[in-house]
Amino acid sequence: MPRSPIVPGLLVLHAQRSEMLAETVIAWLQAHPLDPLEQDILLVQSNGMAEWLKMGIAQQLGICAATKVELPGRFLWRTYRQVLGHARVPTQSPLDKGPLTWRLMQLLPRWIAQQEEAGQGEVAAPIRRFLWARSDEDASATGAAGAEAAIDPVRLHQLASRLADLFDQYQVYRADWLDDWAQHRDQLAHPLRPAQPLPSDQAWQASLWRAILAPLTPDEQQTARPRLHGLVVQALREAHEQGQPVPGLPRRVVVFGMSTMPLPILEAMEALSHHCQVLLAVPNPCRFHWADIMDGREMLRMARRRFALKGGQDLSLLPLDAMHAHAHPLLASWGRQGRDFVRQLDAFDDMQRAAQRFELPRLDLFDETPPQNGHWLAQVQAHIRDMVPLPEHPHAEVPPADQSIVFRVAHSPQRELEVLHDHLLSLLSQPAAPGEAPLQARDIVVMWPQIETVAPAIRAVFGQYGRHDPRHIPFDIADLSAQARHPLVHALEWLLRLPQQRCRLSELHALLEVPAIAARFGVHETQLPGLLAWMEGAGIRWGLDQAQRAGLGLAACGDQNSGWFGLRRMLLGFASGAAPLRDDPLRRSASFEGTEPYAEVAGLEAEVAGGLAELMEQLRLWSLMCAHPATPAMWAQRARALLEAVVSPQTEDDRRLMQALDEALVRWLSAVEAGQFQEAVDLAVFRPAWLDALQEPELNQRFRAGGVTFCTLMPMRAIPFRVVCLLGMNDGDYPRRSPRSDFDLMALPGQARAGDRSRRDDDRQLMLEALLSARQQLYLSWTGRSSRDQSELPPSVLVTQLRDYLAQGWTTGSVAARTQEHPLQAFSRRYFEAANRAGSAPLRTYAREWRAAHDQQAFQALQAPSILPLEARTQTVRDLTRWLQSPVPQYFAERLRVRFPGRVDDIPDEERFELAGLDEHGLLAPVVRDVLDGLREQSPAERQRWPDRLAWRVGSLLRAGSLPMGAPGERISQRLAGDLQALTQAWVAQLDRPGHEMIRVPLAWQWGQGPEAFTVQDWLEQVRPLHDGTRLWTDWTLSRVGLRPASDSQPWRVRPDKAVGLWLTSLLLAAQDPGTRPDTGPEAWSLELLGRDVTLRAVLPSREEAHEVLGLIAECHHAWRQGPLPLPFDAAMRLVEALDKGKSEEEALEEAANGYETPRHRRDEAEADEPCLGRLHPDFESLCEDGRFVHWALRLHARLQSWLSDLPVTPHPGWDDPEDEPEDRDD
Repeated sequence: MPRSPIVPGLLVLHAQRSEMLAETVIAWLQAHPLDPLEQDILLVQSNGMAEWLKMGIAQQLGICAATKVELPGRFLWRTYRQVLGHARVPTQSPLDKGPLTWRLMQLLPRWIAQQEEAGQGEVAAPIRRFLWARSDEDASATGAAGAEAAIDPVRLHQLASRLADLFDQYQVYRADWLDDWAQHRDQLAHPLRPAQPLPSDQAWQASLWRAILAPLTPDEQQTARPRLHGLVVQALREAHEQGQPVPGLPRRVVVFGMSTMPLPILEAMEALSHHCQVLLAVPNPCRFHWADIMDGREMLRMARRRFALKGGQDLSLLPLDAMHAHAHPLLASWGRQGRDFVRQLDAFDDMQRAAQRFELPRLDLFDETPPQNGHWLAQVQAHIRDMVPLPEHPHAEVPPADQSIVFRVAHSPQRELEVLHDHLLSLLSQPAAPGEAPLQARDIVVMWPQIETVAPAIRAVFGQYGRHDPRHIPFDIADLSAQARHPLVHALEWLLRLPQQRCRLSELHALLEVPAIAARFGVHETQLPGLLAWMEGAGIRWGLDQAQRAGLGLAACGDQNSGWFGLRRMLLGFASGAAPLRDDPLRRSASFEGTEPYAEVAGLEAEVAGGLAELMEQLRLWSLMCAHPATPAMWAQRARALLEAVVSPQTEDDRRLMQALDEALVRWLSAVEAGQFQEAVDLAVFRPAWLDALQEPELNQRFRAGGVTFCTLMPMRAIPFRVVCLLGMNDGDYPRRSPRSDFDLMALPGQARAGDRSRRDDDRQLMLEALLSARQQLYLSWTGRSSRDQSELPPSVLVTQLRDYLAQGWTTGSVAARTQEHPLQAFSRRYFEAANRAGSAPLRTYAREWRAAHDQQAFQALQAPSILPLEARTQTVRDLTRWLQSPVPQYFAERLRVRFPGRVDDIPDEERFELAGLDEHGLLAPVVRDVLDGLREQSPAERQRWPDRLAWRVGSLLRAGSLPMGAPGERISQRLAGDLQALTQAWVAQLDRPGHEMIRVPLAWQWGQGPEAFTVQDWLEQVRPLHDGTRLWTDWTLSRVGLRPASDSQPWRVRPDKAVGLWLTSLLLAAQDPGTRPDTGPEAWSLELLGRDVTLRAVLPSREEAHEVLGLIAECHHAWRQGPLPLPFDAAMRLVEALDKGKSEEEALEEAANGYETPRHRRDEAEADEPCLGRLHPDFESLCEDGRFVHWALRLHARLQSWLSDLPVTPHPGWDDPEDEPEDRDD
């Protein structure tokens, strides 16, 4: 079967619009199809262009098949192997960047030593200074220096990677330099001027290049890209001259959408065109010859010129300072990269011959739309196409309805995105123009200088609305690194840094939050919060174990609060619980070999503790394994074993990632093998090598997903979109700065050549491409105002150039009318005012939630109860105590259902270094409760051993990791045991009094009827009838209850807030009906409250007095239910106490004001700092404003003060706390 006719040759197509290039190329492919099973080779530079081109083929031909999309570099290497044979050309050149990195890793130290031995140490001095900079510092303390100091392998790998990148760049752009250096000509050649000697401080580059080539065989040296390129080009041309076909070459290659290309690729394409059909579809912003409108034109002098001179005028004859009158300013400022490429093409492109060979009437596909037609953006694009200078621009006002170019100014990247979201909603809601399809989200692209920095903000703004919300805009974020796309990669990076990690609790938790890792250890998502609570409760804070801490130089910290420490507690608690043996009165049998059990681990959920144990074991094994250097092959085995041990893929994304990780290992091993590197390396060297191989660009990565596309501004991504948005265009952020390399000889003055790549020139070319690829609107945004002081921040210099051009080519007013400055906050009133600031464009937002907040009529019409309806609720003694101590916060909690939770701490990653008041109370409460309850159950003889029991139980806090490590924790444990001895001894004394078994007594009292009734019901637990007929009720508190007097001659006083519960209990017990109260009178009861320092003993008041005071409490409580009662406890007690001392009312109010607005003893905050009180009464003046504070304080708190004055206070024998300083309320 005869093959379809495909005419060999080079066909170069130019167009301003990528759509015209694509339509022409696709029509050509359709008109000249290949044979069945043959593939068209499509070469593009980005995955975005690949997707767009394949989609265009599918739309125009009905299907995209029999096509292979490749990167140019990979295609060329495959072609080299096809032309010269697989035997001569390996799969990877030993001088490519990857293999060269590892070749330099083992070569650099040896090369430095050879230079020094040969007396050429000054040549290698720059490299030696870099490698030994840190080593010399480290060695100075030991006396070692110079070659005796070890090289930091991380610095060696970093330097090898930088030098490999540099030599790889030379192979593409300065192959003649490398040829000269290999021939011992240490010079810098230039095509337009005589060669210059290599600078003395850079002489090492030539010497090092010769050292790289020295161990290679002649055949291996021929595989260097420049030499291989020359051989292939020569072979292709010789085969063409001799009329010999080259087997295996594709019959057609299409190079599409590349606005710049290295000269070797152009040469290769030209040589290939003798044997196959090569189509170059080139985006060109201008249809005239424009290579002479900017500096550097002297490097591009060629006899052949494809494009016509505009007006027949040769601009190369004009000075550059006069070019403004003949050239377009943006083309001259931003188009250097494209200019060099288009001009280099002229050396290979014979348009007339190509038109005849391929029988095409036209190879330049520029549209002929006049500049004055279309909207403003189309006019700008047409003026660039026609190279219209500024004097020939219209200088006219743009119609107000024309919004094809707009500018937005915000205060932060977050606000830029919020403004953009509102703007896109407005665009998407507009009806389509006649003859146009409605705008869809997929027609919009948003580009940012670095997309990863704002990816979380993008998700927050565009992901806040559900799919059924009309404000939902579908979106997708491209160009994210593997770490940003996959939590598993982030976790893997953490694992690869394990020897340097502290292994904090939060980090272990984050590890288990990765589904693929949690599944490997049998932890379900719903079990994770419980497991975290167990880990925190068991004392896990940081470190795997003592050995891992030793690797961090922290062996002295021991094992306490490490992962294995907490895990042992959890497993022991599950196995044995916290209960001691029956014959162990000291309860020491609850612990095992110094490990205190954590008894919360129980039930079916305890299996997750086994998963945690397996994770800890795998981390421990990996920590031991990766502490030792290994060869690359061994590291690959270790890495695969690690993935097998800790990862169980759950989704298709997980499986693809696992495959990508394995492929990255294969690529790395291939590069190492090509570089003949077999030495052992550290984990710190293996980690970046593996992860960097994972980040290598691939054309199969998704770019567009049907919604708004967010991506990074990248070269050769000029895909046409109806709306192009450029955000983050701030001064300093764009054009982006690339770090200058001190080694790069191409950056030396006078060494530039046409076609050289530059990051800043790339970004200018990107700006030009973005401007030309927008079809309906170009949207530019930047952070133009400081969020701190509203000061003005400049935009990118490229934005300034564009705005200046628009203002000079049309009018300043046209630019100003399309520039909006948005307020700092999304809920600003300016969005909802009928008229904005004079001269500014109207602001718009779709955040109806904020609009409702500013709608006065809707706000006034809103009917909602201020408080919840009254409900009859039975009170307990605890409820009344809490209410009396803090009535306003209780009102917010019970009547308004508004609660202010305490500070929510982050996951604790540090062991306790000190014991604050609240921490101490929280730790000691269960300990004391356990000790005191246990003493109640023991015999009098067993109770005599209470000091040992107390010391052991308090010591359990140290064994549980709840106290600081080492000696500080032991001292705190001893202090706590000493502090509690007085309380425990008083408790034992109460238990030793002869009496009967414990009973419980009901408490009930009611005031009023119906929904406003005030009812108290409770039980008085642990009441002990004594043999003398007295009913003894004893309670305890960890707090200090007494106020130490200034001198021994004065009596102790009581802290009012600590005695409120005792007071209420005595009132309720005294108020019980005589028929139900199990006694004959108040004198038969003894109520005692044991504090750390003192014991309070209360007797019952008379029944009449109890009813009177309880009625007063009920009346006050009823007033409180009607509205928040301004009755802060401490301020009220200070008021009545001052009056009780005989002070005047004015002095008493001043005392109360001090108590309200200044912190109390042992407190960091004043009462007014409490959120609820501070919200209603920020100062004492507002507290007293309506008189209710003084009224109720004098009625209610005065009764409490009177009771406290008569309350007996008995200090505990031997109590002496240095922190318990005398407190004088007069201070």
